[in-house]
Amino acid sequence: MALATAALVAAVVVFTVVELPSRSSGLESSWSDGTVPGVLHIHTNRSDGLSTPDEVAAAAAKAGLKFLVFTDHGDATRQPDPPTYRSGVLCLDGVEISTSGGHYIAVGMGASPYPLAGESRDVVDDVRRLGGFGIAAHPDSPKAELRWTDWDTHIDGVELLNADTSWRVHTAPGGARFPLIRGLFTYLIRPSETIATLFTDSPELRARWGETLAPNGVVAVAGADAHAKLVLLDDKAGNPRYWLPFPGYQPSLRVLSVHVRPSAPLSGDAAADAALLLKAFRGGQLYTAMDAWATPPAFEFSASNASGSARMGEHLGDAGPISFHVRSNAPAAYLTTVWRDGQAMTERDLPEFRFDTPSAGDAAYWVTIRDPRRPSSPPWLTSNAIHVGATSTAQARSPARGPSTGSTLSLFDGHSTAGWTRESDSGSLSTIDVVQMIAGIELRLRYGLTGGSPVGQYAGAAVETSHGVGDYDRVAFTIRGEHPMRVSIQVRAEVANAPPERWQRSIYVDATENERSVRFDDMRPVGVTHTPRAILEAIRAVMFIVDTTNSKPGASGRIWIKNVRLER
Repeated sequence: MALATAALVAAVVVFTVVELPSRSSGLESSWSDGTVPGVLHIHTNRSDGLSTPDEVAAAAAKAGLKFLVFTDHGDATRQPDPPTYRSGVLCLDGVEISTSGGHYIAVGMGASPYPLAGESRDVVDDVRRLGGFGIAAHPDSPKAELRWTDWDTHIDGVELLNADTSWRVHTAPGGARFPLIRGLFTYLIRPSETIATLFTDSPELRARWGETLAPNGVVAVAGADAHAKLVLLDDKAGNPRYWLPFPGYQPSLRVLSVHVRPSAPLSGDAAADAALLLKAFRGGQLYTAMDAWATPPAFEFSASNASGSARMGEHLGDAGPISFHVRSNAPAAYLTTVWRDGQAMTERDLPEFRFDTPSAGDAAYWVTIRDPRRPSSPPWLTSNAIHVGATSTAQARSPARGPSTGSTLSLFDGHSTAGWTRESDSGSLSTIDVVQMIAGIELRLRYGLTGGSPVGQYAGAAVETSHGVGDYDRVAFTIRGEHPMRVSIQVRAEVANAPPERWQRSIYVDATENERSVRFDDMRPVGVTHTPRAILEAIRAVMFIVDTTNSKPGASGRIWIKNVRLER
């Protein structure tokens, strides 16, 4: 028995030594790129992480980082902590928001006056309205509810690398289990390097960013998604029930980093320094690096032509041939590639070189540096883009919408609630009546949601469209509320031999009177429907609904609506 045990131990030792990943290469540089290293996407014990912000910051200081972005799960109604230096590390407090299209990280904004949730496009709009910088989290995650899917929405940034995705890829159906088994043995000796071995490249995601997102100003980042918890079993509500304190914060914070180039050196004033970092985030003045392979990185990428010069994250006018300059301290034999949108322009195994290309109109140029010995792994370093030509922004992707042709049908007679009914669950309350205002008669919707836990409470009003809306393509109205909120504009349609089905489009409402128009083909299903869009001839009601998607249980208030009409 003792001999068998000794043999087993010896076999484990040999296996561990043979499979042990290479130690991270220490890099030197005679020059500084002016960047500040940090890590985004950190969870603390305020949501599903293990430790306090102070404890995580202490681990980050030991890892040599200068900033952290906390992203605890929430609906953005909690007032974020002000920027603070903890253990010499600048800590920014963000939030990770669950949407119908995946998770969205928001940083650089205050508390939202109402819960941010529901459709991804609405959350993205709200984050931007509140002044935040938003990042589509783990878009290549094998877990459907985590994976970002709404690529038609005007996101600000995207995670090209995410540590949570890295291990989920191996546990997904068809995934390779051996790297996880190997990691159980090698983590104890080289934890950060072991975590890095789980990362796999995502050519589809990188191509999407390079070909379509980068040219439209979307910033590429990486996320540690650190929790210091390995969940073994969830409860029925999806909360961790059994877990291990693994991998720890410190090894997780040594795997990858985001290097941000602020417009001025950090001063030690937390608020001022946070503003510098956020400005650089928004502008794409940053690159990501896998520190578990080689660290600390130094990198510069610039371009010049007759119109001037630009660095990563900046714009250069389209004025003739372009000269690019790339410089790094990458290990010997690492391959540096310059990309134009999704096409590789040149590849060199040199730490510094210049590359000239003729002008080719509007384009985004960016750089990757890859270890050729890791062909299935992500690049060691990924830059953000230099934009040549017209200034590109994500907002430029807004779809064009045609104006009304003038065909209308009023749904409010201007003096009564004829055709209007109340809508609410059994515990909530709503009333719809007409009121005389200075500018004329309006509909007034009063609502009160039941308190307690959010279980689908709703309240609102509906107007009958008994003959369908087939001659029209939108509903238009003038609306205001007592305070900032979201109202769900819904349609209810008849379905043969089945209960009615609904589609909705959420709109932002505040105390300012606004004319709004919601197209029926912009509405998305509420729950499961037989068709992705409502059949216009089958629509029997248009509804104005307040629910717990964007309002807290117990919420109450008033909304004023007038000039409700169908249009084409």
